[in-house]
Amino acid sequence: MRGTNRRLAYISATAAVLALAFVGPGVDARGRGPTQLTRRYLHVVSSSSSRVLQVPRGGTARSLPPNPPPIDEAAVAEASRVAAIQAAEEAKALEAAAAQQAAAATAATAAAQVPPPTKDHTRNLSAKLSNAWERTVPAVLMLGAATALLKFTGTTGLISLVLTLQVGMYHETTSIIEAFHKTSDPGSAELKKLTWLDTAEKWWWFATVLAGTSGRNLLAQQAALSSETLNLICYGMVAVGLIGAVVGMEMHSRSGPEMFRDYLGGVAACHFVLVFLVGQSSFWIKTVLEYGLPWVLYPALLVIVNDTMAYVFGLTLGSHKLLPRLSPKKTLEGFTGALVSTVGISVPLLRLILGKSIAEGEEKLYVRLALTLGAFISLVSPFGGFLASAVKRAHGAKDFGTLIPGHGGVVDRFDCQIVTAPFVYLLLKFFAATSA
Repeated sequence: MRGTNRRLAYISATAAVLALAFVGPGVDARGRGPTQLTRRYLHVVSSSSSRVLQVPRGGTARSLPPNPPPIDEAAVAEASRVAAIQAAEEAKALEAAAAQQAAAATAATAAAQVPPPTKDHTRNLSAKLSNAWERTVPAVLMLGAATALLKFTGTTGLISLVLTLQVGMYHETTSIIEAFHKTSDPGSAELKKLTWLDTAEKWWWFATVLAGTSGRNLLAQQAALSSETLNLICYGMVAVGLIGAVVGMEMHSRSGPEMFRDYLGGVAACHFVLVFLVGQSSFWIKTVLEYGLPWVLYPALLVIVNDTMAYVFGLTLGSHKLLPRLSPKKTLEGFTGALVSTVGISVPLLRLILGKSIAEGEEKLYVRLALTLGAFISLVSPFGGFLASAVKRAHGAKDFGTLIPGHGGVVDRFDCQIVTAPFVYLLLKFFAATSA
């Protein structure tokens, strides 16, 4: 009996050790209890034990054979390998499912943080419409005031308006330049003295350029002075300005290199403004004196149409920035839409303004003139606005002024008109010479 019990214990222990050694603790990758291979080994042990311990009625327990059957180690190793592969596959499946759940949770969190696109679109559209209304009302008022002025005063009113605009544009531009270059204490006596000299020099140069452009045109028209006399007067003013500029350089150099550099930078910027603003806008006076008021109004209206249509197309369709660093609100769609609109309306608008003054046989000439003006105003004149934007942004200003609500200053409203003025005069000269 003791021999039988020892054999039984030996077989049971051996089977248990082999099952645990090759299969593991008997729990699969999902924690659901014994795996198939483990259950098979446990069944073997249980069956062997039952057979050993089974005692027939009225008899004694049967003993095992003297030598237990040999264990197939290759089969056990193969079963262990298959079980390990299955466990690894199940672990990978669990990891993939966990990753999918984490990605879904992240996407849900991001979607919850992003506002609904419809509300954002509505908010942007409302802001754009409000801005459009703010720009439209002052533009209509200005156009009405200019129409009334020209209707009652004619050429004289236009010349007065141009001279007033020149003063305003020069003042606005030089003000932002001076504010940018001022680095010293404004309360010091030395700076106050230099400020007075800088102001005198600044307006002297303005008077000099004005005398050589608009003033020269007006005086020549009145035949008050000969052309030679005007040339001598203008050059004399330039000579006085040169002396004043050199004296100013000497005085500013005594205040240190930083103030001297600021002075030179301000002088250079002011001279650029004189050429760009005062010099080009003086062609309005030349045009109205030689060709009449309609040839100033017609290009001005084309510029207004181009600017308006660029804003409309940019508001509704704009998605590609044209020059984002210089003029962030201008778009390629607005530029293209304004080109088509301006060229398309150029001929009907010219016929409306000139009316019956177009003689028979000259209609083709006027059509070419209108299309040329429409193309130039669409392709070139907007770059006057881009240049003005570059100047004000280089000097840390958003607008040139606050005179016109929704538009800024005078320069902000007339920058494209200024570029157009010289071209209109030169184009009329060219067509007049070729058609004669």
